[in-house]
Amino acid sequence: MFFWYLGLFILAFTMGMLDFSPFLTFLAVALYIIVSIPYIMPLLWSKDTKRMFAYLQKSRNLYYRFLYYLLNGETDSAAQIANKMRAGYIKDMAHAMLYLKEKQFGDARGLLLKMKEGTFKHYYLAVIALEEGDETGYNNHRGQVADKDYRTWLEVEEHAIMGNYSEALSLLDTHISKLRGIKLLSATYYRDELLKRKKVKEG
Repeated sequence: MFFWYLGLFILAFTMGMLDFSPFLTFLAVALYIIVSIPYIMPLLWSKDTKRMFAYLQKSRNLYYRFLYYLLNGETDSAAQIANKMRAGYIKDMAHAMLYLKEKQFGDARGLLLKMKEGTFKHYYLAVIALEEGDETGYNNHRGQVADKDYRTWLEVEEHAIMGNYSEALSLLDTHISKLRGIKLLSATYYRDELLKRKKVKEG
């Protein structure tokens, strides 16, 4: 990150010294940011899941490290990281995801209901309602999920819950082709989970 800032400074300084117009300087700086951001912060726009996964692994951000272990199936390590987080929304998010991973729906629901209103809360409450066959609860929470990508994932899960894995995977594959960044990484992980569930169902 230091070298990215250094490169940005050198570019702006050089163009200033060469007396480029403010418009051209702004254009060059904007182009530098747009082109380089996916490489230094792949969780924003990258389509390279391996790069994003490596970024999570090396990050000093506790939540990103938590995601690395969770997506890698290392729930014990993910729980240790979650417990180190400062009390607050991010820590609650991490614990809710752990509860859901372990299918501890009662614990997950209790934590989610205490959280502030938002897509994360209602998306996972909708998932729990689906798992428990609560159609009314599912429709109520789904209606409060504004993000269209999360709504698509709920549609995918509807197919999966009914055992229609081919339809679920087909819909998810079409959706994955449109995603970038952390949503792409999440959807790819979700696809792997669906394949495992399909395999178990088919014996």
